[in-house]
Amino acid sequence: MGRRRIGRGPMAVAVAGLLLLGALAVAAGHGPVSSNVVEAAGSTTVDVTSTSQFSFTPNAFNDVGTNTTVTVSFTNGDTAAHTFSISSREGVVINNNLTSSQLTTYFATYPPFVSIPANSSGTFPGTFTAPGPGWYEFVCLETGHFQKGMYGFIAFGIALPSNLSVTVPYDGAGAAVFIIVGTIVSLTVVAIVLGFVVGRRRGASEEMPPERLGYPEPEPAPAPGAQRLPDSPAPPKP
Repeated sequence: MGRRRIGRGPMAVAVAGLLLLGALAVAAGHGPVSSNVVEAAGSTTVDVTSTSQFSFTPNAFNDVGTNTTVTVSFTNGDTAAHTFSISSREGVVINNNLTSSQLTTYFATYPPFVSIPANSSGTFPGTFTAPGPGWYEFVCLETGHFQKGMYGFIAFGIALPSNLSVTVPYDGAGAAVFIIVGTIVSLTVVAIVLGFVVGRRRGASEEMPPERLGYPEPEPAPAPGAQRLPDSPAPPKP
């Protein structure tokens, strides 16, 4: 019997599993800031406005002054309340799968340089002492707003990296749940693929040979150059 190839079913399941795991991994980060970048060039002031589309404008600042007092002028351009907080964790993109309570815990662990509270309208100034060269993320801490896209980045003394779509795993209680779910999905995919492969091989080994089904067993082809002997005559009838 010829060797059977593994069908497309297991391969499709495996590919689907890998895509699912990839989606879980990608879901942990957010896309790069590619617009509304301000070249601050040593400036000691930062002017930012919240919009009704759950975003900040500008959403990125390059080369803000270092080791100096920086004044933030935050204007709420929306009828809903928004806040403005700059994380003190350098070089890290915050996981946007965090719940609002997890995000609050994150900022309790890494206290912000400046945190401007919610205001319904007008301009709210705040000041802080800028750190040395490095980049940080700023967010809105109103429930659900960060997850909808209210974040941006600010760099002191340097330019922002060209792509900020990288991230780090959340180092709080939610990390364990994410790891457990990922492990379960991986094991399920492996089990399904192995089940398909073993089932197909077992089915092939248990196939009934042709002679058991009432069909003559096919004769092997003669070797090249060999003469085929005539069939033996049938014995005479008595």
